[in-house]
Amino acid sequence: MKEIVLSDGTKVTMREPLVRDMRAVESFASPSEKEISLISNLTGLLIEELDSLTLKEYGKLQDRLKDFL
Repeated sequence: MKEIVLSDGTKVTMREPLVRDMRAVESFASPSEKEISLISNLTGLLIEELDSLTLKEYGKLQDRLKDFL
């Protein structure tokens, strides 16, 4: 598990993806929807919460996801 600290001090924990996580997002057509859904699964954040992040904050989550992949 990796912890990401957002600029407002919120701590988000991201677990390592499992094969079932990858399978759960296979049906999404666009790569961005797959990534958002995967990050949502791994952090427990709702997609609506991810939608409210700035691109800089979302980039922190993307970077952590890339570390796992």
